Amino acid sequence: MIRYEKALNLILSHSSQLEAQNIPTSHSVGRILAKDIFSLKNIPSFANSAMDGFAYRHQEFSYSKPIKFTVLGSLAAGDEIPHNQTAPMQTWEIMTGAPIPHDCDSVIKIEDTLREGAYVTFLKPGKLEDNIRKIGEDFTVGDLIAKKGTRLLPEHLMAMAALGISEVPVVKKPRVGVISTGAELSSNTEISSAKIRNSTAPYLLTELSLLGTEPAFLGTNADDPNSFLELIKEQAKENVDIIISTGAVSMGKHDFVATALRDLGAEIIFHKTAIRPGKPILLARIGKTTFFGIPGNPVSTAVGIRFFVEPYLREIQGLVQEKSTVMKLIGKAKKPEGIRCFFKARTSTKNSELQVEILSGQESFRIAPLLSANAWAFLPEEGKEIIEDSYIEVVPLHSWGIKEIF
Repeated sequence: MIRYEKALNLILSHSSQLEAQNIPTSHSVGRILAKDIFSLKNIPSFANSAMDGFAYRHQEFSYSKPIKFTVLGSLAAGDEIPHNQTAPMQTWEIMTGAPIPHDCDSVIKIEDTLREGAYVTFLKPGKLEDNIRKIGEDFTVGDLIAKKGTRLLPEHLMAMAALGISEVPVVKKPRVGVISTGAELSSNTEISSAKIRNSTAPYLLTELSLLGTEPAFLGTNADDPNSFLELIKEQAKENVDIIISTGAVSMGKHDFVATALRDLGAEIIFHKTAIRPGKPILLARIGKTTFFGIPGNPVSTAVGIRFFVEPYLREIQGLVQEKSTVMKLIGKAKKPEGIRCFFKARTSTKNSELQVEILSGQESFRIAPLLSANAWAFLPEEGKEIIEDSYIEVVPLHSWGIKEIF
C-alpha cells in the first residue's frame, strides 16, 4: 500500500500527451487547445464611431461658444468611407460602428448637438479622439488569444470569430471504456431483494463526458474473470486510451481484477493506496491502454475518478494540474492514522474568511451526503484527529462545475 502522493506521481509519470487535430472553431467549445493561438489581424481593423453622433475635425472646435457645422452626409455601419475630404466647419452624421471619414478625428454624441436641416450646432465642448474606436484597440497583430492547454469557452469563440480564425488545433478527446463488475448489479427499474441498481456507471459516464472525454459503457460483468479478460483484450486492440472498471479490486473471493490483469500480462503499476474511501484502487498498463480499477462503492468511485483518473486526463490533454484552496475547519474531524481521507464537505464564508465543514455520513456507500456537498476536504495521513480551526486543503466537488465560493 502506497501513499497518495506516490500514487499520483506514478499516474503522471505513466502518461503521455494525446495527439492534436484541427477542428472547426464553431465546434471547439470545451476542447483543449494543442497550440498557442495568436492574432494575425488588428481589431478593430478600421477606426469607427463608438456613438451615434457627428464626426468632425477637433482642431477647429471653439470652446467659447456653440459652433454651427455643415452636415456633409450620413454614415451607417457597413458604409464605405466617402472619398471627399472633410473641410473646416464640416461634419458627418455618423452611426455607431460606421467608419471615421477622412480628416475627422473626433465624434460628438448626438445628445450634445442641435440639428437644424443641413446644419448642426455643437452645444458642448468635446475632446480629441472622443468616441472613436481606434485600429487595434481590442486586438493587435501578435496578441496571444489563448494558450496551449486552455479549455475553450464561448468567449474564446467570440474572439476567434472576430479575428476570422475558422479552425483550431485541439487535443484529441480521450476514449474511455467503462466496465461495471458485480453479480449483484442490475440495470432494471424493478430489482429482487438480492440485487442493487447500478449507480456508479451513470455517474462515471456523465462525469467523463463533462471532463471532455468520449466515454462508452462496455457492460456489466457478473464476476466472471474469463469474460472480463476477453472484453479487456478486445478493447485494448481497439486502441481505447483508458479503461475504467468498478468493483472486484479488494481482497474478497470474487475480487478477480488484479489476478485477471496479471494473467493478461498487464503491468500492475500500483494496487492499494493509503486513502479513504477507495483504498483498493489499482493502476495498470495493457499495451498502450491505461487501466484504472476503482472500488465499486459509489463514493469510492467518485473519489477514484476525481483524484486518480482526472489528474491523468489533465496530464494527457496538456492541462495544468488543479490546485487546492486552504480553508479553516469548522468543528473537528476524526480519521484513521496513516490514511489520507477525501471527505465530503460543505464550504461557506464567515467574516470574509473561507471555511469548510466535514459532513456526516462519510461511509463509502452513502450517496445522500453528496447532494449536500460542494467540496472535497483533504485530511492528511498524519494524526487521528484534526482539531477545530485547523487549516486544511479543499477542492470543489467537480472541477468543471461552478465553484460556488472558490
